[in-house]
Amino acid sequence: MLSVLAPTVAFLRAGVPTVYGRDGVRELLSADARPAQSRISWEPLGGGVAYDLMAAFTYGITARQAQPDAAIVFERYIAVWQRARGNPWEIVAYAEVQSPPVNEVHFSSNVVTPPVVTPPAAVREAFAAVRSADSSFSDLADRMGVGFAFANTIASDGVVFGSPRLVIGPDATRDFFASRPPGTSLTWRPVYAWVTGSRDFGFTIGESVSTGRGPSGAAVQRFGKYLTVWQRQRDGSWKFLVDGGSSTPAKPEK
Repeated sequence: MLSVLAPTVAFLRAGVPTVYGRDGVRELLSADARPAQSRISWEPLGGGVAYDLMAAFTYGITARQAQPDAAIVFERYIAVWQRARGNPWEIVAYAEVQSPPVNEVHFSSNVVTPPVVTPPAAVREAFAAVRSADSSFSDLADRMGVGFAFANTIASDGVVFGSPRLVIGPDATRDFFASRPPGTSLTWRPVYAWVTGSRDFGFTIGESVSTGRGPSGAAVQRFGKYLTVWQRQRDGSWKFLVDGGSSTPAKPEK
């Protein structure tokens, strides 16, 4: 895994905050308590490339088996890739989706704080636009509801990870959220953004809070993080191509 990660990779695993940088991911993977004989395989289901062919994304299914005779556990993943001319592809963002949380990890340095990024002048406007698109997405969910926001922000071939199927496109997304039980709200905010040099493709990482009702009727909050891949449309707006995330152990700092 480490061999294909970019030095500045952002890595999302359930149970811990987003980890920034390959050294932090090395610590995270080294702390994995899964048995040595566990097996993992994956199958990409879709993806796309940026206009300049220097960045791309894939999403798919991961299969884990803790022991040779154990049941296979299926998860999902999102990977964002980048390459420099003449060099191999590297992953700049990776999210495990619908995976079980790992135990608490004590990192040797502050690798869970989003780095401060000063984008080059050529992509500064696009950088601000993709982050603004995510903020507007969250505002729309707060005003009009999560289902309305997702159906009106997803690209025509964009993907939402439903359970157990993939939900593709605005109409299917609208139907998916309409079929879910009412009474749950979702808010989020972007904390990190990235765009490719062609200024038509990027991703955001953020923190989310889901509020619902527990068995007693009391409000229950669940905290999480997410990776959203964005593409600039012909009219200049930004729509998301795929979105997914996982839990975090505590309330994100404001």
